[in-house]
Amino acid sequence: MENKSQNSKLNKIAYYPGCSLNSTAIDFNVSTKKLLKILDIEFEEIEDWNCCGTTPAHNISEELPIILSARNLLLAKGMGYEDILSPCVACHNKLHKASKIINSDSELKNIRDEKIRNSVFEKLEDMGFDCNQSFNFKTYSIVQFLFIKKDLIRQKYEELKNKIDTEVKLPILKNLKPVCYYGCMLLRPKNSIKFDDPENPTSMEEILREVDIKCKEFQFKTECCGAILSLTHKKAVLELSKGILEEATDSGANSIIVFCQLCQQNLDMRQQQINKYYKESYNLPIFYITQILGLALGLSYKDVMIDKLFVEPKYLKESNI
Repeated sequence: MENKSQNSKLNKIAYYPGCSLNSTAIDFNVSTKKLLKILDIEFEEIEDWNCCGTTPAHNISEELPIILSARNLLLAKGMGYEDILSPCVACHNKLHKASKIINSDSELKNIRDEKIRNSVFEKLEDMGFDCNQSFNFKTYSIVQFLFIKKDLIRQKYEELKNKIDTEVKLPILKNLKPVCYYGCMLLRPKNSIKFDDPENPTSMEEILREVDIKCKEFQFKTECCGAILSLTHKKAVLELSKGILEEATDSGANSIIVFCQLCQQNLDMRQQQINKYYKESYNLPIFYITQILGLALGLSYKDVMIDKLFVEPKYLKESNI
């Protein structure tokens, strides 16, 4: 766990949105930025950032996504940052892997990793970067970052409750009965940051507890939704996502809270397809955790773009948010 000095340090951070948060997951981007502002977190988007490489680059070579991600890290360094927040979990994994390769204190395990580091630095120097300096990059997923800041979230929530009539302004907290869905990309990869239990994580539940949201027990919180297989094996995605929706429904939930845009899209956008294919009637809104925290801290329904969901959360609209 992070200590108090690190918590204080993270009041200013570089922000890497990645490609999808500027397109298909714009609601994630908007709600994250507005939440950071409420929490008084200073953030600055990395100038001239590029794609992290995601899955396609790794299929070309192991080195390519490291080079692409390391370029983003060095751009942040040039702006005075070595702490980077990346809401997209796929981007976060790529940036974290790159940081482990290029950080000055990284203990590379074999000659192969050393060769990769040398090659990456050679390519970065060709781009005009100075690699003869100390690097100590730390990358944060949105869940880890909010978990570190959960005391601040509670403070802001208490301040809001003292200012307004909670019965009128915050009925969402009484209507919401969510489960937290982590998916398979945050904690399971070998090189990921192990800040939570990879089999039974509880960090999201603990964060939401700070704003008086109690989550239902959920057995499928780390199952795979099918991720990018939606482009090549749609039936597999429908089947995997159906299992998640079914378990959430059986748990008594009326919504699912996520932090991965692929999970959100497979469960939200394809929910109607799942209902049609399997003759089911699932009706579970799929929220980003930043959207729910934003609502809890005083933002409106439209501020966090909940009105853009495919599955409409009627119990939120009825509360005039």
